[in-house]
Amino acid sequence: MTLIRRVLAVSAALALVSSTALAAAPAAPAASAATPRSPAASDALAREILAELVGLDTTHAVGSAKATAALAARFHAAGFPDGDVYVGGPKPDKMNIVVRLHGRGRGEPVLFNAHLDVVEAVRDTWSVEPFRLTEKDGYFYGRGTQDVKEEVALLSANLLRLKREGYVPDRDLILFFNVDEEAGGDANGVEWMLANHRPLIEAGLVINQDAGKVHAQGGRILWNSLQTSEKVYATYTLATTGSGGHSSLPTRDNAIGRLARALARLDAYQFPVRLGPTTRRYLEASRAYVPAAEAAAIDAILKDPADRAAAERLRDSPMLNAQLHSTCPATVVAGGQSESALPMRAQATIQCRLLPDEKPEEVLATFARVIDDAGVQVSVDWPPLGSPEAVLDPAVVGTIERVTTSMWPGVPVVPAMSSGASDNVYFRRAGLKTYGVSGTAIEEGDSRAHGRDERVGVTAFYESLEFSYRLMKALAAAR
Repeated sequence: MTLIRRVLAVSAALALVSSTALAAAPAAPAASAATPRSPAASDALAREILAELVGLDTTHAVGSAKATAALAARFHAAGFPDGDVYVGGPKPDKMNIVVRLHGRGRGEPVLFNAHLDVVEAVRDTWSVEPFRLTEKDGYFYGRGTQDVKEEVALLSANLLRLKREGYVPDRDLILFFNVDEEAGGDANGVEWMLANHRPLIEAGLVINQDAGKVHAQGGRILWNSLQTSEKVYATYTLATTGSGGHSSLPTRDNAIGRLARALARLDAYQFPVRLGPTTRRYLEASRAYVPAAEAAAIDAILKDPADRAAAERLRDSPMLNAQLHSTCPATVVAGGQSESALPMRAQATIQCRLLPDEKPEEVLATFARVIDDAGVQVSVDWPPLGSPEAVLDPAVVGTIERVTTSMWPGVPVVPAMSSGASDNVYFRRAGLKTYGVSGTAIEEGDSRAHGRDERVGVTAFYESLEFSYRLMKALAAAR
């Protein structure tokens, strides 16, 4: 049996054990006061760093330079030499920071990643100041508390703790906090570092703490997700034109009407269900915690992915529906030039999240077939940039499972495909072994990333601090 086949066989066995354990014990243990916590000094430091980062506006328009300077000052003050703290980026206001804790050279480095930038926040829509950390009702509020400055604070506090403890890992530990994950474009920090300073972030293993979360429901921790793949971001424009004229003399070629018909057809269409190994394991884990009708639909889909009735039943569950197939909703519509004039032009933005192996040319062919109107032009605004699915490494998976159960006994690790985008697409395209893992619990239905009153549970934050500390040490040990 080849090495690759052995790895796949062990991976399948690990997944089967996790799935069996979940099916046998659907009532997962709740987080309790017995869950391990870091020393009080580490808790206080993590909170201090989180408050500092949330208080700095790092939106695309402002940039991350102040945040990287603040973090660099902390690492220098803790004794990290200049050569082990790198600050640089694609633009003066678009800065990354890389910090290295040297090990004994007994293996390739382990890199932990999270991004510094956040999306905009409209003050009038928030109940608290978005760029100031507010603690109330058992939560930390502020822009970035969930996406993803809390992970930057946790990782920073833990590396400072390891330095203070005099810990020397077997393998180098690298922290890499990058800019412009949210905005992308020509200033994405991971893409820029790989192109310009790859040796600084070269690693045998990348753990992106933005790409995974602990799944909780009703205060009970269900599983820790392990991101192995992500859907592909792609944007298209549908455009129609008309002859125009006075609104009192309507013609057949109304640009808005034609566009509306195209959008209605596209909205009604569902891409075929296609289930890879990761999605199957995710669905198997989910079925124990959803209503009976959804569980029955999952069973039907697992048995026959072509079961349209089952897919239709899951369409009203956005999280599950997104796992089944590519999705392409309309997100922006514009058209016309005057209330009393027939429209000369109308257009709509179609924002797709495609399965990792979806072929770009087949997406365009699907649009043409479903819309069935040569008068609707389709253009590509942002082409798909896909990345290969990570192969499960049994040693890495086993380590993550051990750390997870040391924190929350009985909680399994479940492979997952992200429906959104992360910087893992750049790491994986560069050939780096990459997974998304985090110890931060997010309650089902309370994902406020990019929304108003973004928040993270105070207890979840501190438990994740200890989880990340244990994971950093465990993965930095010689294999």
